[in-house]
Amino acid sequence: MIFLGIELPEALTPNLQLMLPEFIVAGTALGAIIPELVLPAGRRAAATAWTSLIGLVIAFIVLLTMEPTSTQFAIHVKGEAGEMISGWRSDAFSIFSRAVIAGGGALLVLMAMPFTRRMDRGHGEFYALLLFALLGVMLVSGVSDMLSLFVCLELVTIMAYILAAFRRNDLRSTEAGLKYLVIGAVSTAVLLLGIALIYGATGSISFEALAKSVASGPPSAFLVLGIAFVLVGLFFKVGGVPFHVWIPDVYEGAPSPVTAFLITASKAAGVILLLRFGEAAFLPALDNPDSGSWALLLGAVAALTLLFGVLSAIPQRDMKRMLAFSSIGHAGYMIMGIAAMAASGGSGEPFGPSALLFYIMAYFVTSVTAFTVIIAVSAATGTHGAAAWTGLARRSPFLALAMCLALLSLAGVPPMAGFFAKFLILNAVIDKGMIALAVIGAAAVIIGLYFYFLWIKEMYLRAPAPETADEPPIAIHPITRGVLVFGMVAMVGMGIAMGPFYEWAHEAAQSLGLLWR
Repeated sequence: MIFLGIELPEALTPNLQLMLPEFIVAGTALGAIIPELVLPAGRRAAATAWTSLIGLVIAFIVLLTMEPTSTQFAIHVKGEAGEMISGWRSDAFSIFSRAVIAGGGALLVLMAMPFTRRMDRGHGEFYALLLFALLGVMLVSGVSDMLSLFVCLELVTIMAYILAAFRRNDLRSTEAGLKYLVIGAVSTAVLLLGIALIYGATGSISFEALAKSVASGPPSAFLVLGIAFVLVGLFFKVGGVPFHVWIPDVYEGAPSPVTAFLITASKAAGVILLLRFGEAAFLPALDNPDSGSWALLLGAVAALTLLFGVLSAIPQRDMKRMLAFSSIGHAGYMIMGIAAMAASGGSGEPFGPSALLFYIMAYFVTSVTAFTVIIAVSAATGTHGAAAWTGLARRSPFLALAMCLALLSLAGVPPMAGFFAKFLILNAVIDKGMIALAVIGAAAVIIGLYFYFLWIKEMYLRAPAPETADEPPIAIHPITRGVLVFGMVAMVGMGIAMGPFYEWAHEAAQSLGLLWR
């Protein structure tokens, strides 16, 4: 078969269709640059945005029609040290993750449209970088070896570096990109060291070889150290303590649509890789006597991350910075799901991964809604500090309602989607007997209620600040209004009618580990 002018081996030909959504997104990313080259300045922003949106929607529809398969798009390389397998697969977990990212990416594009209309240049580059970053997140869901893990993760990370510093004339954006680059380089080095140690211990880069080595008995010191270093590299992406130091400044300084990407899709990439890596590093070891060590380590990181995030969010007086620390707290809940995955005992059902996948969906919709409001408010006031939110309900009841519902969902108030996301995570750790961790998670919910309600009080019970009291009502772009309506309906709908969404997540979670069982 000839594909793109290249003669492919017969073994690879039937598997190309598994990556059709990725080809669509990659082609759209390249196509998003074309309007920047051929259209007049006044039409570039809309053309590139709608091109990006259409590509993501098509990829999302294709994913909804795909059937799960364990078939791998694999490259086998034989060398003196043995056979190295570089693979990628499209199972139920991969299809779920890619669909969430494609659908969520479409929301990110819609959310960014009013923002990019105010840019004087770089519209095509912005959407192309965003699409390539989303492509990387989609690819990480199907990796089955260390090499693919590294390459796909770096595709996300490198695009994120550039996006964080995209506003070249803004010192805060430049600073955010530089901090992200420096700290990200360190995490990448640690991740590579972990991959090297795992290869040295197993003689292979494939997850299958890692799983067999873990299942065969007590792992060697090199293997344990390698797994630990890989976890450190992935904790950086998720924002787990003590690998969180880049988050507050980067999230605050980056353009708001980029912060929304970092807080949703980029964080999801780390969580998806933790699940995919844990499929090989944790699930095969559940029958071993020392399997509880990883669960204890992950539980400790989750507890520290959770408490640091919610306690640090209390004194913040800038909405983006508060949500940055809040995202660290939510990372703690996500790592709790990984800890439940690594723990033995309980019912044996994959409640941890199922809860975590539902959490990603709920958190994605909620965060996009919150940042859509931030973009609208900051465009009208020139700031996202406390002054912009004081008395917002009087200047724009619609924006205040949307942000209120988003904060209630983040806080875990029923019947919002965030309540059931946190409930499922706590239920998963209780099922595994991790009662102390569940108590810490419940305490963090109470603390979160306090600082989220402080902002709701600021919007509804405080008079507008003097500098904004005489300003006219905030104008809302029709696209912004549409995104907010969708977000509010989704947050409430996923809470009231969570059954189908959880079932989809549960079916995806059940496919984890099937290749090794």
